[in-house]
Amino acid sequence: MVDRSLRTVLCVLVGVVVGAALGPLLVPDPTGLLAAALAVVVAVAVGGVLRRSDWLR
Repeated sequence: MVDRSLRTVLCVLVGVVVGAALGPLLVPDPTGLLAAALAVVVAVAVGGVLRRSDWLR
């Protein structure tokens, strides 16, 4: 349904947005390294799950 490279870019963008929103919300100090690390972990997890799913196929 959507080109493979476009789908990958969309998965990465959605993952980054969700990670940026959830990372600072789930830690006591939203400006610390833990918030940044959690944002990266959430972004990779969400992007990976979307990429492996049937989303936009």
